Amino acid sequence: MLGGLVAGAGIAVGRPSFATLLTVARRPAETFTLGNGLQVIVLPSRRAPIVTQVLIYKVGGADEVVGRTGIAHFLEHMMFKGTATLGPGEFSKIIARNGGRENAFTDFDITGYHQTIAADRLEMVMRMEADRMANLRVVEKELTPERQVVLEERRMRTENVPSSLLDEAVREQLFGRNKPYGMPVSGYVDDVKRLGAGDLAAFYKKHYAPNNAVLIVAGDTDPDAVRKLAERYYGPLAKKPIEARRRPSSGGTDLPQRVIRADARVVEARWGRDYLAPSYRVGETRHAYALSVLARLMGGSETSRLWRALVSDRKVALSASADYGASSLGLTSFGFDAHPARGRTVTEVERAVADQTKKLLDDGVTAEEVERAQNRLLAQAIYAQDSLSSGPRIYGAALSTGGTVADVDDWPRRIAAVTPSDVLAAARHVFRDDGAVTSVLTPVEGAK
Repeated sequence: MLGGLVAGAGIAVGRPSFATLLTVARRPAETFTLGNGLQVIVLPSRRAPIVTQVLIYKVGGADEVVGRTGIAHFLEHMMFKGTATLGPGEFSKIIARNGGRENAFTDFDITGYHQTIAADRLEMVMRMEADRMANLRVVEKELTPERQVVLEERRMRTENVPSSLLDEAVREQLFGRNKPYGMPVSGYVDDVKRLGAGDLAAFYKKHYAPNNAVLIVAGDTDPDAVRKLAERYYGPLAKKPIEARRRPSSGGTDLPQRVIRADARVVEARWGRDYLAPSYRVGETRHAYALSVLARLMGGSETSRLWRALVSDRKVALSASADYGASSLGLTSFGFDAHPARGRTVTEVERAVADQTKKLLDDGVTAEEVERAQNRLLAQAIYAQDSLSSGPRIYGAALSTGGTVADVDDWPRRIAAVTPSDVLAAARHVFRDDGAVTSVLTPVEGAK
């Protein structure tokens, strides 16, 4: 979801004669800020008579402290347990009765709540969302059973998924134990068990405020109508003192590290390597756009370097990919992932990836490769404009992590401006052993 700004606006900058880059038209968007500090973005679309409201709070798992992990996610669950005017579960029941759908999510830097419903029901969902921004009731009788739901969710998504357990161990090494991004969003089990109603109420009181949120409305509406409704329902809510958020400017200590997990539930081995990387906000930020192009070029499709070398040509892997997400309030990661083919070993895969990274660092990349990667990214931006969900999340993620609407609008131009020398410089900055964690997921007989 938050792997970078993949929709926006702008015109591709001038390039040498070999380049034929896609042009991304500016997405219609209007933004304004209420007197209490709530940022509002309107993304009109007349494709269907529906609207999506997304409210994103500038708080997530990375804002927690040692011993209180999982509190942001637990509070997300409790936000559906009622206010002074709505009983437990009423919010969801009303949305369903009116033909809508809704959900919520918690990430490291943000927590979001969203509803999609008929356009003439926008006032209703805005009224209810504003109500629980200020009037949530956290009571023990609702908290106790919901704690079991939260813990069961962790069991299903993490404890019962060996790759998720490995990913947690990797993040702990890469970003540092007990540090932001090194602690799981779902929380450690013992911490979640200790959280009480007072803990959640205090976290809610501290972070849930109009001046710590971004409201995005997309769909069959217009800025004037949204402004009137926002002023009516969100406008009266009082702003609060909000502490500045801080993230470390360095990762874990004693890198490089190697993490191996052998699990009886694993059938096929997996190899990965994650590097500390700059985001749009922290580190050598000048490399962020080139790293997006590099990830696409190295492992973003079946025509990428890794796929062709490992899967198509050498047949040492069943799959091979690269991943990078720049929309982080702190440092982020650039990662490789591959699954050995039948009869091939993790060691062979690791050597093959090392060969490809060395080749890139020694020989650089071609202008044609960069152009293909850029066009894939720009095409994603074009397709994303048809979605009522991607636009709000992209704008919300940007504004919640220190970005602006202008940053989103300018994203295609900045991607189009990346040169082969930019990609090589970014690779040389990131592909360093002192910022890497190598991971192996293997059946119980061990890695080979």
